Amino acid sequence: MEGSHEDNGTIVGHIICNKAVVKKGNRVLPVLNFGPLNVLPEYQRRGVGWALIRAMIERAKRIDYGAILFFGRPEYYPRFGFKEADVYGIADAEGYNYLSFMAMELKEGYLKEVYGGKYFESDIYDDERNRETVRAFDREFTNG
Repeated sequence: MEGSHEDNGTIVGHIICNKAVVKKGNRVLPVLNFGPLNVLPEYQRRGVGWALIRAMIERAKRIDYGAILFFGRPEYYPRFGFKEADVYGIADAEGYNYLSFMAMELKEGYLKEVYGGKYFESDIYDDERNRETVRAFDREFTNG
């Protein structure tokens, strides 16, 4: 899932989401991850990021995701309803938790069945496994 914000035909902000999971034992619960969120410097502090995040949350609900988890600035994202993932009993893949590891249930109680579980991002972030796939994709846009 991807979204952008335009001003007179110029893209001034952009947000990307991808699939992730929370695992506990044999249970694998699909969730949404988001990031990065980017806004051109000259458009920052003008509501672009706010609009992108609100639109992302609403779209995630419409396409039936139950929760969003990600790593982000803990002083910024609670205003949208995000909480520390530890509130839901979820740790990162290594079993750690951080103030910057945040979560939001889009369906009440969705994360309850994986309380004590671990969060795993999409395999797309595994550099070793996806290096050639990324290079092939990049070659579509260059002469190399």
